[in-house]
Amino acid sequence: MSMRVDGLPSQYNGYKVNVDRVKQEIEKQKNSSISLCDQAEISAEGKKALESRMSALAGERYMEDIRHLSSVSSYGYINDFEKALSDLGKGNVSGEYLTGAYEEDIEQIASKFEEEDGEKTDSFDRHINKAVTAYNMIRERIEAKYADSQRETEYYVADHGEMEELTKEKELEMLDKAYVNHSTFLATSTEIWADLQDFTPTVVYHKGSQQSDEEASVSESRKEEVTGHSEKGQIKDMVSKAFMSAISDENRRILSQHEGSLNHFKLNLGISASERDRLNGIWDFYANKR
Repeated sequence: MSMRVDGLPSQYNGYKVNVDRVKQEIEKQKNSSISLCDQAEISAEGKKALESRMSALAGERYMEDIRHLSSVSSYGYINDFEKALSDLGKGNVSGEYLTGAYEEDIEQIASKFEEEDGEKTDSFDRHINKAVTAYNMIRERIEAKYADSQRETEYYVADHGEMEELTKEKELEMLDKAYVNHSTFLATSTEIWADLQDFTPTVVYHKGSQQSDEEASVSESRKEEVTGHSEKGQIKDMVSKAFMSAISDENRRILSQHEGSLNHFKLNLGISASERDRLNGIWDFYANKR
């Protein structure tokens, strides 16, 4: 590379810079700043072998996780909970989700909900007691599982599809979700049942103005009664509040310690006596029509 600088003596005109030599000097300066330590060069074959070994180790860790992959899932807990309630009601749910001493536990719980002759009462309270008892049974299994100091770490496939470590907190969260799922369904169902219970089709025969007026008066009275009972969302809110209150630590403790029948046992449901009577009335109505 040639460069010319005006104003310099003539002997410096046409001075040429040796670019290669400058690069070499720069490299020397860079090398001189490197700290003194052991260095090693890895050949292409060595690098390939190292990459293969790292992949193998990663695969071994993945296979170790797979060996401890649990079948636990949110959907499975919903099935567990519904199966327990169905078995308490002598129903039948396909599949075997709960293992171990499940049948023995269910038989012991079911003995507290014996069938009664005659008119059925407190049907809503009875179902609430069943739900909390089933919840207690499954929760105790979770607590016992994680109390075992020899328990191996497990993994599960989360709802978003990733594999994560299974913990007691996550299993309890799944159980709570199953309980809420059940209570939400029954809250909606009970409100529908209330509307159907209040609906009474009538046939009006027009035999005279006086009779028509009386029928109109009865119809209007009935309409006001139905509207008061079936105000949108009122029944649903009552049921939801009752279910959420029923699962309190105090209620679960009292229920687990109670000896004898649970058919008419009253938990603190956080609703008024009249609201409780209303819900029991709806459930009793259909229980006695079977």
